[in-house]
Amino acid sequence: MKRNSRSSRGRVVIAVCAALATGTLLAGCGGASSSSSSSSSSAATGGGDTVDGTATLDIAMPVAQSLDPRQAPEPGQLLISAWPVYDRLIQVGPDARYQPMLATKWEFSSDGTTLTLTLRQGVTFSDGTPFDAEAVKANLDAYQKADKTAVQASLADVAGVTVLSGDTVELQLKKASTTVLSALSSTLSGIMVSPKALNSPDLAGHPVGTGAYVIESFKPGQSVVYKRRTDEGGIWDPKTGKPAEVAITSYSSSEAMENAVKSGQADVITWSAGDKKPFQSQLDSGQLQAHVLTQSTNTVGLNIKPSVKPYDDVKVRQAINHAINRQAIVEALQPANRPRVQPWPEQLPGFDSAREGAYPYDPAKAKELLAQAGHPDGFDGGEMLVAQVPGFSAVAEAVQADLAAVGIKIQVRVMDIYSLVTEWAKAPNPLELMYMNTSSIDAYSWLQRLFVNPLWRPAGADPELVKLTEGVDDPALTDEQRAEKVGRAVAYATDNALYAPLWQGSGGYVATGKVRGLDDVASVHGGVADLRNTYLAQ
Repeated sequence: MKRNSRSSRGRVVIAVCAALATGTLLAGCGGASSSSSSSSSSAATGGGDTVDGTATLDIAMPVAQSLDPRQAPEPGQLLISAWPVYDRLIQVGPDARYQPMLATKWEFSSDGTTLTLTLRQGVTFSDGTPFDAEAVKANLDAYQKADKTAVQASLADVAGVTVLSGDTVELQLKKASTTVLSALSSTLSGIMVSPKALNSPDLAGHPVGTGAYVIESFKPGQSVVYKRRTDEGGIWDPKTGKPAEVAITSYSSSEAMENAVKSGQADVITWSAGDKKPFQSQLDSGQLQAHVLTQSTNTVGLNIKPSVKPYDDVKVRQAINHAINRQAIVEALQPANRPRVQPWPEQLPGFDSAREGAYPYDPAKAKELLAQAGHPDGFDGGEMLVAQVPGFSAVAEAVQADLAAVGIKIQVRVMDIYSLVTEWAKAPNPLELMYMNTSSIDAYSWLQRLFVNPLWRPAGADPELVKLTEGVDDPALTDEQRAEKVGRAVAYATDNALYAPLWQGSGGYVATGKVRGLDDVASVHGGVADLRNTYLAQ
């Protein structure tokens, strides 16, 4: 069995934002039937490879401090560390649509106030407890009682849970809303824990789920090791559980991760997909492989605070959008990603490709707009806060130069990604270079995140935009009706230049030549990684 020595590596925690910048959510369990798949010995795959069923898959990603969903501050941190052991009720597919996981079917009532889930049969938790409707109710009840936690907040619209039969459960909703599906696919409230373990004081370090693995060891913030389940019928998804063990380890820096994959200490690392130079010789020889995640909804850009003068003038905000050479920035610094003009990802309803022509790179137009706004010679633009994410500093410098070329002089301050959220909400800084997305595919949730949430709109949301977002979460809407309503809101936000988006995309992975399954992308939303289909070939 492949077992890398971990005790001598001297690894420490790397910021979670590095993984959020370059990760993905990979899971391919949508229509799988209940099945036993031990993968205890080598087996041929459909692609002609032979699985190394005795190998350890070593992954370099940040490890959470706790594996208890009620203690996780947000979904990404938990999924990175706990995907081998925990499955969710609903999965999100690569086409940004919900797919079956532990729930095989879901249906809203005619008035949208109840949601009925049909559950997968024949699934057991690793402690032998059956997965059924009682287990779902126990989990959701426990999450709702977890006072002042992220998991409780994500289920705020759920009024109650009723068991209808062994494989059917009904959720009563406080209001008709599609956001409950986002909660049930989340790596917080969608995770199912064995009812026997829910009240265990050791759950933070000893997770018990329906996944293909069980915990072997856990060092908070440093490393976690899982071993494949051996109980009969324990692995219900035949695409998972191929490696004998999965080890996830935090590294001190991106350079340390690069050295680890080049030396073979790590099999998979996250990658900004901006620079192949550190790996070029190994990529050319086939020792390493690079995978770009082209379907991610992750979006990056400038958030503009209209409460700070002169950014309260729409012409100034429009000038900023014309002044930035998105194409050049992406080609030079984010070549795997796609320039973005409208503040909306193309996978979600309401995206309009014609809207991408709203702000072509045009410094002369930018200067003309500034002159119309009363700033013919430009102005001192204040300080732009920049998330401390690999590659963002170089992007900030490029944006700073583009704005200076039309007379807007700004200073740049890079800061911790989590501190930035708080700072932006309370400080007078007019600009912020940050992610523009949420870990969800629910259009209403995205509208709230981008245009209403006070963390991102600290001066208050535009009343007209708030009105445009109303009713988008109505379960009774057809796809066409929802897309039309969302499109009106996104058009309004684009016309009023509330953001200056830069690109859509979230990097990818670099892996050793024997890694397989990274091209079997089942989901890429949320910027985090579930490598359940990944394995090592012999």
